[in-house]
Amino acid sequence: MAEDLVQLTFVAAWETMDRFAGDSSPRTWLFAILKHKLADHYRRVYREGKPVSGIDLSNDEEPGRYFSTNGHWEGTHAPADAPAFDDEDQQERLDRALRHCLDALPPHWRSAVEMKYLMNKDSGRIQEALGLSETNYWQQLHRAKLKLRACIQGRLNERTH
Repeated sequence: MAEDLVQLTFVAAWETMDRFAGDSSPRTWLFAILKHKLADHYRRVYREGKPVSGIDLSNDEEPGRYFSTNGHWEGTHAPADAPAFDDEDQQERLDRALRHCLDALPPHWRSAVEMKYLMNKDSGRIQEALGLSETNYWQQLHRAKLKLRACIQGRLNERTH
């Protein structure tokens, strides 16, 4: 799609070259045309109800794909070989990894995760406090959990290898 929009920009520039006053650089003029082509594209996509990226995301939020309705990992998506944290040193490593990975989350994701899982707040109140729609709230939690999982596994694995 990006290549198509760039080509349309060059076609539009060629067709309207006689109107280029030279008040700006050709590059600035081309970017202005491209900006309008992009705006037209997104307006059309929005009007037609198509995915903005052109990629089918229908399975992205497929129920039960990664998590069950109560928020636990589903089947093969559960973290593999989770070590048992019997002693205090191992538990401390996990705590440090969790703190580091929470800090690495975008602030709005971190707030949603902390309020839901560390403060045990009601989802409706979290949505209200963060100004999120229900869909956006659950999407943020979903993505935050995936990012936390990858981060924590990475931190724990780098120390064991």
